[in-house]
Amino acid sequence: MTNPFHSSSNNRRLGARRPVDVTLDADVPVPASPVRRRRPWWFRPLMWVVGAAAIWVGGTFLVAQAREHWLYHLEQLALKRIPVIRDGVLTDEEIRRIAGVAPGRNVLTIDLFQVRQRLLHHPRLAEARVQLDFPDQLTLEIRERIPIARVVLPAVGGVEAFYLLDEEGHVILPFQPGRAPADVIESEASLPLLTRVPVEAFNVGSAVDDERVRAALRLLTWFESSDLAGQTEVISLDVGQPGSLQALTSQGAQITFGLEDFDRQLRDWRTVQERANALNKVIGYLDLSVRQNAPLKWQGSNAPPAKVTSPKTPKPKRKPVHHHV
Repeated sequence: MTNPFHSSSNNRRLGARRPVDVTLDADVPVPASPVRRRRPWWFRPLMWVVGAAAIWVGGTFLVAQAREHWLYHLEQLALKRIPVIRDGVLTDEEIRRIAGVAPGRNVLTIDLFQVRQRLLHHPRLAEARVQLDFPDQLTLEIRERIPIARVVLPAVGGVEAFYLLDEEGHVILPFQPGRAPADVIESEASLPLLTRVPVEAFNVGSAVDDERVRAALRLLTWFESSDLAGQTEVISLDVGQPGSLQALTSQGAQITFGLEDFDRQLRDWRTVQERANALNKVIGYLDLSVRQNAPLKWQGSNAPPAKVTSPKTPKPKRKPVHHHV
């Protein structure tokens, strides 16, 4: 009789649980179990950094999209008025173009610092003030550089060009025809000419760093604020002579100046000019660099030098302000 509890299937299951005695042959190589490589210490911090950067970039993108498609298109924040306060010849439209702003732009997109930097980058502008008045007004207040002298460049291809200089020595390009009133362009083209200037030192938008050029500009500034400006004009100033400036006036007088103490020299010139007016004569040559007994010659005369005394007059209390003609 067959035992029902000892079927062949049961025997197989029972046999699978029995230990099997396996004898390994020493000549058969046993493959080594794979060794898991250990990650470097910086791997986990790097993953945190990468994850944080991804979250930051994604968040920045979402915020930018929200601004672009919703916040920046609000009609209540549109720029409507851009008043310009100025003291020169640049038009309001040109100043707005330089500033890079226009009506309709959202006020939240305006970077006041960048607007001011764009204005100051223009060689004609000396100072700029930008004020945002919510909700819809941006005020631009600027002060232009006023040129007081010009420097003619060597002709290239038969075309003569020139630079303009303000009283601080900043180099300015002249206006192109049609960009300013004709009388302004003509006035700037007739400014006193500085001759024998080292042209290689010029850079538009920067100040000239030359002692004699700066002295010539100081002299012109003092001259324009003196009584002599209403009696004669300085046509040119030669800055090529060491230690002195040679001026040529509209009356044909040749005046020599030192590089300092222009107040005293202009007082001496005024004294000589008053004497010339009283004698009905015209100055031919005057050396104001000499403090005592300044050499003087009248036009058409070989008279010996006359003694010039310096009257005491007060110095200007503030820097003169020049305006376009």
